[in-house]
Formats: sequence, structure tokens, C-alpha cells
Amino acid sequence: MDIFWIYLNKLKKAEFLEEIKTLKKQSIIFTPNPEILLKLKNDGEFRDILEKASYLIPDGIGIYLAYQILEKKYSFFTSIFLLPYFIYKLIFKKKELYELYWERICGSDLTKDLLRFAEEEKKQIVIIDLYNPTDSKKQLSQKVFASKIKEKYEKLTFDYYIYNPNEKEQIIENISNSSWEILFSTLGMKTQEKSILEIMEKCKNIKIGLWIGSSFDYIVGFQKRAPEFMVKSGFEWFYRIFFWPQKIKRIKRIWNAIFVFTYEVFVYKKGKNRK
Repeated sequence: MDIFWIYLNKLKKAEFLEEIKTLKKQSIIFTPNPEILLKLKNDGEFRDILEKASYLIPDGIGIYLAYQILEKKYSFFTSIFLLPYFIYKLIFKKKELYELYWERICGSDLTKDLLRFAEEEKKQIVIIDLYNPTDSKKQLSQKVFASKIKEKYEKLTFDYYIYNPNEKEQIIENISNSSWEILFSTLGMKTQEKSILEIMEKCKNIKIGLWIGSSFDYIVGFQKRAPEFMVKSGFEWFYRIFFWPQKIKRIKRIWNAIFVFTYEVFVYKKGKNRK
């Protein structure tokens, strides 16, 4: 089943991890959530970028609301009538939804899984981080980033680059001439996906490329993640409304990811039913 013309992979997390950990081929992994799917709906270039991934895995509880709405057995008006029931299933029947539509694989959890794998198996990783010379807080966090990672993963071997566009070619050359095998990009929506595609095209030594958004901020403690029960229930976003430093920006993003996304899914279903 597609959402805005994009098909996500049907995967079980354990099997997926075993598959990519073999490092036998390049695996480009993107983890779309409702906010990302909403952006690509009106951005053909972004959709083309995502379609070049080896894996598109669902990250965001709202995706499972969309799947229920888009079920072919329900008409457009029936889906509207059943919306409260769909929300009920989203809260209390997630296991059933995961079995029906495949597992949700959270990007932050996948990042930690790959870091543990790299540390245990002595696989070398490279991290590219956002270049933002006007953000003093970001610059301060970048100065201590490497030491913070070492505190969490003492045996991890990694390199860390601030992805300055003026130094991009040199960074890519450094990566190409290295023995790094796993790439993490934190450059932000659309930019991080483009960077992974570009680097992995030129650096065949990189076998896993993963966008991770702000996952490292939680891992190293720059931001506090929601309690485990909220993460597992899919309501981590609710926690972020109250504890995110830029609350207004976060509320706007959550509004888009929940309400605007759901509305656009209904519009998309109505358009498909007309064809």
C-alpha cells in the first residue's frame, strides 16, 4: 500500500538488522515519518531522492493511521466514519497493526543498534553533522560531540565531520580513502538524504548509509528522550511538546504531522477512488 505514491518496505526489525549487518552490499536506509511524507507529497525532487533508497522503513505512528484510512475495503466516507476506531486501534492494538502492515522501525533505535554492532564487531563508522556557523549552541555541542560519544561507546572507532559545503569534496575523498563502513548523516530533512546518496555513490567502502535526524542528540544527552513507555506507545511526540526547547516550532511540526497529514491522507484517498 502506498502513501502519496511512496511504498514503504515490509520488514521485521530483527530480520532487517541481520540482513544489513552482513555488509555484503550497499544499503541506503531512509526512515520516513508523517512529516517527511507530507513534504514529499508536493516535492517531486524529494520523492525521487527517497525512491533511490534500498530501504524505506516506517518511522512514525501516524503512518499506521494512514494505512487504515487507505485500506481498499473501506470507501472514502466509511474511512471518515471509522476514524475514531482507527485511532483506538492505534493506541490499544498496535501489535495487531504491526502484524498487518509490518513493523515500525524507529530511526533512533536503529541508530543505537548499529552503534552497538559497530562497537562489538569493530566496524568503523563516519558521522557527518550539520554546518551552521550562525548557531552558537550547535557549535558548542559539536565541540564536545566526539567525547560524548566515547563516553557512551568506549570501543567505537569513528570519524566525525562538520559537513561544510566548501569542504565537501575533500570530506568525500577522505571517506573514500578510508576503511569506514557505516555512514550516519544528521544534516536535516532532504539534505541528509542527498548527502548519503552522493557519498555512497562515490565511496563504495560505505556499506550502510542512514539518516538519523536528531538521534545522536538523544544518545549523547544533548536532548532528553521521552520515557520508554511513551516511546513504545508511539506518543513520544506528546512529550516533546512540553520539553522541546523550541516549543512553538515543535507544536507546528506536530500539528502538521498529525492533523495536516491525516487530512492530506483523506484527500489522497478520495483522489485515488476517483480514478
